[in-house]
Order: sequence, then C-alpha cells, then structure tokens
Amino acid sequence: MDNTGAERLSDMIEQADAVLIAASNGFDIADGYNQFACDRDFLRTFGDLYRACGLTSILQGLMARWPSTEDRWRFLTRLIDYGYGSYKPSDVMWALAAATEGMPRFVVTCNCNSRFLRAGFSADTIFETEGSFSRLRCTAGCTRATFDALEMLDAAQDMPPRCPDCGAPLDVAVDGTGRIVELEPFASQQARYRTFLKKHAGARTLVLELGVGQGNRAIKAPLMAWAQAVPQATYAVVNRDAPILPALPDERMLGIQDDLGPVLLALAMLRNGAR
Repeated sequence: MDNTGAERLSDMIEQADAVLIAASNGFDIADGYNQFACDRDFLRTFGDLYRACGLTSILQGLMARWPSTEDRWRFLTRLIDYGYGSYKPSDVMWALAAATEGMPRFVVTCNCNSRFLRAGFSADTIFETEGSFSRLRCTAGCTRATFDALEMLDAAQDMPPRCPDCGAPLDVAVDGTGRIVELEPFASQQARYRTFLKKHAGARTLVLELGVGQGNRAIKAPLMAWAQAVPQATYAVVNRDAPILPALPDERMLGIQDDLGPVLLALAMLRNGAR
C-alpha cells in the first residue's frame, strides 16, 4: 500500500481540534464482523441453522420470520454472544483507537453491535443510529427503556426473556427506520451527538468517514452538508469504492480508495511515532 494517503490523513488529524468518526458496514467487515456473508465465521457459529433452514447471513437471521419466539431467541443468543459479548478488539479497531487517542472524538455509526463500546470508546461519545443488539426492547412498546442483553442471556437461558414491566417478549433494539431514537439510550446518544456537532462547529473538526456506503443518506449526506456549512471542517473518506467528497477546497478534504485495515494500521504507526 502507498502510505501517501495515510501520511496526509495523519497530518489532518494532527491539525484537528476534534475528530468525528463515521463508521458503517465497511468498518465492521474490516473489524471481522460481516452481517452479509456466509463465511467461515458465520458457519462456525450458525452452521446448524444453515443446514437446517438455509440461513445464509446474520442480516437474514435478523429479518427472518422465525417459526416461534423460541427459535428466534436461539438465533439471537448466539448473535449477541458472537457479535458483542465475546468480541475482542481487532487490530483495525485498535489502530483507530490509537490514531485518535487523546483528542476530543465522537463516533456515529449504523453498526448495531456496540463494538466501539466494547473496545473502550466512551459511552458518552457514541451514537448508534440503528440501535444495537447489545440492548433488548419490549416488543409491546410499553417503555422507552431498553435492557442489557448480556444480563438477559444469563437470566433467560433457553427461553425468550420477558419485559419486566408488561411481560411481553423482548427482542433486540435494532431498527433502521430512524425510530430507534425514541428509546433509551439512543435518544440520549443522539442528543449528545447534536451537542458535539454544535460545540465543534467553530473548531478545526475532522470528519473521518470509514467504510460508509457512498450513497448513504443517513450518515454520510448530513455530515457532508455539515462540513460544507462550517468554516474550518475537514473531511476524509477511506473506502474500497471511489470516495465521494463534499464540496470543499482540496486542502480540506481527502479521499483514499483502499482497504481500511492497511490504511488504519499505517495511520496508527504514523500517529504513535509522532508522539
């Protein structure tokens, strides 16, 4: 890999007062979690479901109409443990954390596995726009609260857990329609995200976009508009697809078309060497 892009990105971080990390499926895949693939990790965890009912991806499992709540819960217990409970930060996650350590930072992500939290990023600096399967919600909608999924795993064992308020089944707090912010902690996450944007609108804030679909309108489009509207923002995209960048002067933007892993590892090495 040509290190020119990583060197330029290192300089942009060095000159920034704060960094806003936007992460999506591409970052998840680089971190070792692929919700779309029927790969070796998927078959190791869900192989019996692949053989029994043709399950070919995590996303299919989340969207499927399972025969019963018990069948769905058996899938979810594995997902929660595999995607969240047993997660150990990858080299890619470590590199991102190391490259942005010691400065104001915030993560906005549509990834639903709370791995940034598991990796040591502060809960007060994460906004999960589509929720997380680390939390469970009441399917009857009786409360805005959500419940710790790992605690429910320990308590529920083979039976689907029930809402402690109304007794309805619980399910993962994941929703791509935008309504997840009606629940806690996601409403508070969104409020803190908006506060971060407002606080740093006058600062040299770097938007670091990692593995976000280049047509994404939930995270990418609003962030590009924000960067164009504030005077000192800079914007960097790392993506396997050709980067789409906001309308900014060349010195305020950077596009790197490459795999995330090598770029972030090179970036971490450059940043650690600069300290």
